[in-house]
Amino acid sequence: MKARTLAGVVWSASWSALPLVASAVLCEAACGSAHKPEAPSENGESSGGSGGGSDASNASSGAEDGSSPTSSSGSSSGSGSGSSSGSGGGADASSSGGPHADSGASDATGTGVVADTGSADGGRMQSVYMTFYGWPDNSPPGNAIAYPMNGGFPTLHDGAGGTGTFADPITFATDKAEFPVGTVLYAPVIEKYLIMEDDCTECDSDWSGSMKWHIDVWMNSDAAANANDVEACEDRWTQNATTVEVGPPAGRLVTTPPLFDTTTNTCRTTP
Repeated sequence: MKARTLAGVVWSASWSALPLVASAVLCEAACGSAHKPEAPSENGESSGGSGGGSDASNASSGAEDGSSPTSSSGSSSGSGSGSSSGSGGGADASSSGGPHADSGASDATGTGVVADTGSADGGRMQSVYMTFYGWPDNSPPGNAIAYPMNGGFPTLHDGAGGTGTFADPITFATDKAEFPVGTVLYAPVIEKYLIMEDDCTECDSDWSGSMKWHIDVWMNSDAAANANDVEACEDRWTQNATTVEVGPPAGRLVTTPPLFDTTTNTCRTTP
């Protein structure tokens, strides 16, 4: 009886404890997976929730140093390539004619003239044989020209002359098939603008025979000038090869004193 009672108590206690055991098992099943750390992946990083924590940590650390985790590669390639290509392009533009081209294309000829063939407002550069003629060796002697303005030609003078400025270029002669009548040139070697207003027999022969570029520039002179001094000055300034700018803009360096001074019969040694 005593044993049965004891057994009954044990049995009763067992049944009483069963709900607690079941609750514990259910809690383990339901709660344990929520708190159980996940196994690390092969690269040592965790996924899911802990990955989000890592991202948050990186973002926090990025916020502290002023960058974000995703912008570090973008910033490095974007600002690196953008900066180098941007400043590189700026340098190229500057050397190639941008806002600072004047400092990059200075006085290459030693004349103080910038030959801006690459700029939008520059003319075409042409190498020519440059000779001179004046009052005594004009044919006939004097300042008559083949294409005077009063003859209806697109020129500026009725007789050879000019001061060499853009508004008042000096007369030059050549074959009109070489440079059309009225063509304006700029000659850095003498720092003067020129305009095609006359014919030149030797220039015609050079052009028709071998297409040699030849211009004959008027040397300041008059009937009172000493013929020998004028012709000596012409020879002094003759250029076997020099570059002129065809169709130049205004603004090139100009020295207005003439190469030959008729009042003193002296020839300038510099423009």
